[in-house]
Amino acid sequence: MNKKLFASALTLAMLLSVLAAIPVFAIPLPPGGILHIVPNPINLVGAGAGTEVEVSITIDNINPTGPGVGGVQVKLQVSDISIVKFKALSASNPVGHFMDPDGSAEFDGNLWKVTPPKVAADGKTTECAITFYDMPLAISSGDAPIYVSGVIMKVKLVVVAEPPYGGSVSALLSFVIDDCVVGDINGAELVADDSETCQYTNEWSPPSGVPHLEVIPKDTVLTALGQRFNVSIFIKNLDDDWRLVGFNFKLNYDDSMLLLTNTYNGTFLETYAGAPNGGVFYIGPVNGPDYVIVGGMILPDENGTYHPDPILGWSHGEGTLYIVEFEGILQGAYPTTYSCALDLEDSWVDLGNYVGEMIPKDPSVDGTYLMKSIRTMLPGKAIDLYRCDIADPWGAQGLADDTTGEAMFTDMIWPQKEMCLRANVTYNGWPQQNKDVAFEVMLFDVENPDLNYTVMTVLVARTDENGVAHVSFRMNWPCDDPESLFGIWKVTATVDIACDVITDYFYFKYDYLVRIWKVTTDPLAEVGHNGLINVTVEFGSRRITPELILITVTLHDELNYPLVTGTKAFTQWLTWPYSEQNMTTYTQFLACRYENYTGSVELKVDKSVVAGIATLHVCALSTWPHLDGSALCEEGRATIEILPYWAP
Repeated sequence: MNKKLFASALTLAMLLSVLAAIPVFAIPLPPGGILHIVPNPINLVGAGAGTEVEVSITIDNINPTGPGVGGVQVKLQVSDISIVKFKALSASNPVGHFMDPDGSAEFDGNLWKVTPPKVAADGKTTECAITFYDMPLAISSGDAPIYVSGVIMKVKLVVVAEPPYGGSVSALLSFVIDDCVVGDINGAELVADDSETCQYTNEWSPPSGVPHLEVIPKDTVLTALGQRFNVSIFIKNLDDDWRLVGFNFKLNYDDSMLLLTNTYNGTFLETYAGAPNGGVFYIGPVNGPDYVIVGGMILPDENGTYHPDPILGWSHGEGTLYIVEFEGILQGAYPTTYSCALDLEDSWVDLGNYVGEMIPKDPSVDGTYLMKSIRTMLPGKAIDLYRCDIADPWGAQGLADDTTGEAMFTDMIWPQKEMCLRANVTYNGWPQQNKDVAFEVMLFDVENPDLNYTVMTVLVARTDENGVAHVSFRMNWPCDDPESLFGIWKVTATVDIACDVITDYFYFKYDYLVRIWKVTTDPLAEVGHNGLINVTVEFGSRRITPELILITVTLHDELNYPLVTGTKAFTQWLTWPYSEQNMTTYTQFLACRYENYTGSVELKVDKSVVAGIATLHVCALSTWPHLDGSALCEEGRATIEILPYWAP
């Protein structure tokens, strides 16, 4: 199809005026659609300077009963070019332009840009105007007037200002009202809505990676007492956008193995603390019995303002925050080694930024310390007798020391209880297989001298591939005088290694698991009907490891009727407070002392209780009999008189 370069004087006049000529009508003009900014709003997160965002100007809601659109001019502005500005895309129409959705008008050479999409030199505004070369031809071809929705032009926004730490920057995009014109095919202006605005926001985004602390080197091995070593508290994976200026940490260690001898400031923060900043201020060290706490921070200038290094920027990467020096103070005989963690306690690790906020962190990486054994002090032949049913330290694990008189004590045993014994036989720490071990159980201390040093049993067992021999027995419960065997017992194990007999032994207490010492009532002697009786039970146990027991209290009246409201009870954990003083020599036997307890229940004397002397029955049980519980000792008793009166 041949088309004229200029269709008519009317069209040419419309083009040259850039659609600015506005005829005056006495009645409202037909609507020319609504102009939009897409996307709207424009929300960026962590976009750096130079980041580009494509923006489209679109039109829709052109009145289908009106004259339709023959041309359009738009101009868009941004409120603050120090934050964001425009950049042109190209001079060509976007694909699917609202005036040529199928591309036929442009293919035929009929579509003509009056002004290509252009951007002001400062990037503050962008504009575009478009119509047809030959309006009658466009009308006859069915290209005009326009009623469809679509894109008028596309431009780019370029990020100028990055958001501040933890904050955002924003600007407003809006149409330049006097420079936005929608015209019909005759050049008359149509009423169009160009009031839409678009909020642009660029919010700060935290870095994807977070820092953590490490103990460097991760593993330290010493070979002799008195040797010293340093560990560095190292920060890793620090992004400069966290803007870190301070730290705090707590390093835990075992003070029985290590002595903290010195501390030194690190070098990491100093790199970023130069003028006009005020250097680095260290807090501590605060030395506890088995820990050290240290903090440090870059000081701001005299106005309280922080300044990134002009070359390096904010602190980043990795480096040493602090150095701690230790000395090894414990070494064992072969094959015993001592080791402990150099533990960075995460609840104490704090990393702070320049506005005083905590920076997120990954878990710390701890270190380990190990002192090798003294190989010139080989243990040689050894036997370790212990109970396999009781955990360390109350199973007699370890060797008795005859040179100091110290002996190993295990937890108590009560009547009919089975005792499981093991003996570990080694030579220089290596198991000795197929060695016959003799076990002896002897009454060592008892109130009845005639039974003292009675040997209850002697057993023999052969060591297995791990050098361990195993036997077991139950504590006797004589018929005539069952308590006659109560007291302290000694268990001895011996083995012959290369014609040398070696020995280990331990002691334990044989007694009731619980003894009821006293049962008292309040009131003490008598109570009327409907009155309350508070019963207090005092009892004791030699039990070291925790054990839960049940104490029951029942009232029987003078005719042996139990109280209608039944038996009352309470539970008690038997525990023994562990301390170094309780781990004492066998001459004192304090490891077998009683730990005393007190509990109480309240009973109400109902009308059915007969007047006279009532008896309180107090029992110590492993649990209720209907739950397969059993008695732990003889019951305790007390009496109280029930008066033939009502309680006041």
